[in-house]
Amino acid sequence: MSSSALIYRQVLLKFTVPVAILLAVVLAVSLIAVFAIAEQETRVTREHEARLAESAVAVRRRQMETTVLDYGAWDDAVDRLATRLDPAWADANIGAWTFQSLGFDMAFVIAPDGSTRYASIDGKRSDRAVNAALTAGFGALVASQRAGERDSAASGLVLADGLPAIVAVAPIRYFTPGRESPGPPLLLVVVDRLLPGKLDQIEKAYLLPGMHAVSVGQFAEAEVKLVTAGGVAIGGLSWDGEQPGKALLRTVLPIWLALTGLFVLLAVMMLKQAQSAATMIAESEWRANHDALTRLPNRVLFFNYLDAASRLVADGGPRFALLYLDLDGFKLINDVHGHPAGDTVLKVIAERMSGEVGPSDMVARLGGDEFALVLDGHEQPAAIQAIGQRMIRALHIPIRLESGQDVTVGATIGVAIAEDDSTDPLVLLRQADEALFLGKRAGKGQVRFHAALAMQQAV
Repeated sequence: MSSSALIYRQVLLKFTVPVAILLAVVLAVSLIAVFAIAEQETRVTREHEARLAESAVAVRRRQMETTVLDYGAWDDAVDRLATRLDPAWADANIGAWTFQSLGFDMAFVIAPDGSTRYASIDGKRSDRAVNAALTAGFGALVASQRAGERDSAASGLVLADGLPAIVAVAPIRYFTPGRESPGPPLLLVVVDRLLPGKLDQIEKAYLLPGMHAVSVGQFAEAEVKLVTAGGVAIGGLSWDGEQPGKALLRTVLPIWLALTGLFVLLAVMMLKQAQSAATMIAESEWRANHDALTRLPNRVLFFNYLDAASRLVADGGPRFALLYLDLDGFKLINDVHGHPAGDTVLKVIAERMSGEVGPSDMVARLGGDEFALVLDGHEQPAAIQAIGQRMIRALHIPIRLESGQDVTVGATIGVAIAEDDSTDPLVLLRQADEALFLGKRAGKGQVRFHAALAMQQAV
């Protein structure tokens, strides 16, 4: 081998080997980092989902406490349950009503000595004793209520016929000022078993697919563990959660394998590839939370925002108004001018809606021609009415299509207001939807408040 060839080889080895080792280390570290990031994304997502599920149970507990405390303040209930038991009255007003109207699976009336004065299961009178139906955690819950203020309610997790359940307890007392029950009051107990139907509501409202209850024997496998106030495990909740880490690996691993095979030739491009991958991940996350056509937040991001705002209200934070908006006449535009024209209209509508709200408000497209708005800090109906009417007028301004034709659409808005005792996102959305439906039936093009709010204004 000639001296020049030897020198060339030494120089080549001197630079090639360190670069090759460096690239190999970089590739190995990048692979480890990708797995770590994938695991972290999945873990953070699962933790967020677990917080949503815990929030759903906590919101339901607070709602049940408020409901049973209000329901227990009833003169007739004291006269027909404490003074003398009227089974027919109890069947209609405790058994059937709490099941059909309030959605509670079980209802019990407990005497001061702990005996069962009345029992109802699935809306029908039962001879079951409360201590036979409700086991782990129930005794401590009743003791907690008895130890608190006379007119206070208590709630917690117990076992109801072997199933995890949310239970609320409140005294049955006179509503009329000046009337007092002699001695300790009867207690009204309502039970919400975590049955598939109830879990389906949480699944849809909080986007937790496949939610199901887990028995005590599978307690360690539960995403959210259900424990009584006394620390007794009664089961848990699990669901088919998202695993964004796997999607990340499916995207990045083929790229990494290609780079591994060609790392010498692609050494210069590695930095660009890493930057491109980061951009792809950021864009993927953005697409997962936004509507591709209007670029507004989509249903996933909207429910996360609504849940956070609802929890703030429940903790004493600012109230807000939820507006459910549906376009009037949009289908005719699609039918006459075609879907491209309809897409143009939706984009213009999205821009106008965003221009009519403040920077702290949320405007989202739920799908089709349905939109939702959260007006932060708004609770006065007059102000909300003004905003809604202004938005309806803005949306009614003619829109110029690419064909040169002008089209117009109308809008109907249903409104629900998050108050201290009504912060369940699913309930708020249903109330706004019901108000929207009534507004549509009443002639469209109007801002319609939920019936409960309208009655409060009337009073």
